[in-house]
Amino acid sequence: MCDFAADSEAARQLLVGRVLTVERVRELNAKDYFYQMLKDNPEITKIHPGIENELLRGAIDCHIHGYPDFVHRSQDMFQIAVDASRAGMRALAFKDHWNVSASSAYLVQRHIDSLIERGELTHRVEVYGGTGTCFGANPDAVRVALQYPNCKMIWFPTFTSFGFWRGAGKRPDGKMQRTDVRLVGDNGEVLPEVQEIMEMAVAKKVGMGFGHTDFKELLPLAKLAKKLGVRATLDHPLLELNKLLLDEMKELADLGVYVGTYCQPMIPSLYQPVADPMETVKTIKAIGADRCIIGSDFGQVLHMDSIDGMRVFIRALLAFGISEKEVKVMLQDNPAKLMWLDSPATDFAKIYKEAPPVPQSANR
Repeated sequence: MCDFAADSEAARQLLVGRVLTVERVRELNAKDYFYQMLKDNPEITKIHPGIENELLRGAIDCHIHGYPDFVHRSQDMFQIAVDASRAGMRALAFKDHWNVSASSAYLVQRHIDSLIERGELTHRVEVYGGTGTCFGANPDAVRVALQYPNCKMIWFPTFTSFGFWRGAGKRPDGKMQRTDVRLVGDNGEVLPEVQEIMEMAVAKKVGMGFGHTDFKELLPLAKLAKKLGVRATLDHPLLELNKLLLDEMKELADLGVYVGTYCQPMIPSLYQPVADPMETVKTIKAIGADRCIIGSDFGQVLHMDSIDGMRVFIRALLAFGISEKEVKVMLQDNPAKLMWLDSPATDFAKIYKEAPPVPQSANR
């Protein structure tokens, strides 16, 4: 005969993903969870729309998606940049998984500056982009991308990441598929072409996002990043698609890598409907705000607008014990360090104002 009590306890501790248990899912979905949240946390009654305004002034979103892109986005880059300007944010960095977004960022910056000159906006938000590497860790392609003005980030592979597919159990034999992009070899060493890209990031003073991959690749990357002086962040390691354990995040943070704590999964999402929103707070408290970065990672068509998402995220963090000082460090100070905006910046406005006029023949 089976032990009913023992079996019930075993069932409650079954994992839903890497860390979420059935027992925790039941707690989050209980009929009285809403009331318990208020009863156990009276501080939430102090939260109100607009409490985030001062923290948004000077904020930097280092990971944001806008149209044009390979899929539809909830807003285009112009709309997002205007929202950010009105919120008083310091800077945005538009991510493209596949291509160079720095060229679009340059044009968006021109648009923002034009609106300011006409008096339609009063605050100049800095608009940056970068380059994705889903087509491969190609140093020549990255070298060209870094010549574009407004280029401030390099993102390692996401949809084509060998480490991601291995972590998802899709490469159990360790064999790569044709489109897979690998960052670390079988010997545990970072591949030479990847190291070359990391060295370029330091030389050109741009930040790096480590993409969607597993801990097996992340650890050698983090060790090399520390050696080379690369400024890097983990891209949404709390999302189940490239979920890391707390101990893994701590080990990487100890090597100097920032831990990306983004709007998801704290804000409920159709993209990951089963998640523990309080895990974000737990992670920040365990690792420390000085090693974490706040970003939106919004722009998906089934989410709220990007800056609105950031507003709700800030309110949620404040409601559950993250101080205004800690939010400021993660939202303003650390993204500035990641993107080398704490050092003398390139005056992109001066670059395009001093650029020679386009020859008429080029328009034919």
